[in-house]
Amino acid sequence: MSFPVISFVLLFTVAMLSLWSLPQRDRTHWLSWCLFAGVLTVCLWQGWLQPLGLLWTGLLITSACLYRKFEAGWQHDLALIVLMALSLALAIHALPGFSAIPVFAEQDYRNLDKACVAFVLLALVTPRIARWRELQSALAVTWPTLLIAPIVLFSLVWWLGGIDMPRFGAFQYFWLWAWGNLLVTCVAEELFFRGLVQRTLAIKWRDKRFGWLAAICLASLLFGLAHIGGGLSFVLLATVAGLFYGAVYHLSRRIEMAILLHFFINLLYGVF
Repeated sequence: MSFPVISFVLLFTVAMLSLWSLPQRDRTHWLSWCLFAGVLTVCLWQGWLQPLGLLWTGLLITSACLYRKFEAGWQHDLALIVLMALSLALAIHALPGFSAIPVFAEQDYRNLDKACVAFVLLALVTPRIARWRELQSALAVTWPTLLIAPIVLFSLVWWLGGIDMPRFGAFQYFWLWAWGNLLVTCVAEELFFRGLVQRTLAIKWRDKRFGWLAAICLASLLFGLAHIGGGLSFVLLATVAGLFYGAVYHLSRRIEMAILLHFFINLLYGVF
């Protein structure tokens, strides 16, 4: 990897991990934002981010700040709609202003837009674990689901004919793939589908008897449909996986549990 690519990887990694610096609560993450500004600067310098992309990123940050500021009312609803629309559009690379970053040399590329979604939603929207005992409490209520999920999902994968021999050797850049999958893909997708969609629906339907369950199911279905590019079998697999991710998020009220389970499943799926 070139020096600019290494700079991007290191700056983004430290920026993300600094948001989870434990133990702390309600602390202004000025260091995280400085590091994120460094990520944007490197990308502007290399041409991976254009001025139009910087505009979309600014709008994403603004809508997230307004969503957090207004807890109810039309301002809250409008900010939520804009935040969801921008997050989804950036995550699926639908907005111009971003170019591919050669993180994996000649093997693969990763755009900055989805990474921006991961950082902004984590920094401004979804509550984070701030103390070790909160992580311990979350694990205490979710460990049965964390154990059952891989068994159920890989039984489904086996039934669909998707199991193959382990292929660690095929991953020439395995650890970089794992880095991107965890800090970009899993964080961005879980913050959107669980932290925004499921949480919003659960609050909206909190007075209904099974409102929480309907929220999990609908968010999981949308998560499955987002994987339509992989075919109907992949939609089914992603939907079932989304049910488990939504369940651990509901049980723990911690997005970290959904992120960790999502990453573990992706890791196993990639290996097999």
